[in-house]
Amino acid sequence: MDTAQDGKKYKHLRIVISHISEDNRALVIPVSTIHSESQMYDDTCILLQGEHSFLTEQKSYAVYSKAEALSQKDLDDLERNNKLISYEDVSVDLLQRLQEGARNSPYLAKIFTKYFSDF
Repeated sequence: MDTAQDGKKYKHLRIVISHISEDNRALVIPVSTIHSESQMYDDTCILLQGEHSFLTEQKSYAVYSKAEALSQKDLDDLERNNKLISYEDVSVDLLQRLQEGARNSPYLAKIFTKYFSDF
């Protein structure tokens, strides 16, 4: 996803961590860079440079506080409008860490716990 900041465009990684559920939605978790150790961030799931081709900075974190439940149509619309670019799947290990982080993060909205059965 692209966002503008100071006139520049930045891409952000978002990872689908569940199957499509009964409500035809999947749990999607954004990822953000850790710029300094003094930065406030959810340390439930840390992602390291190289764990995925998109991760080029030394450390990033799963932003469970900004999780979304998106339908396949939502994802297709984002891709069609060039607001979503598909990359390769994350590794099984990283996916499991992200899912475990969703279960443990104090920042994930309780409404999203219904997707845990779809892990």
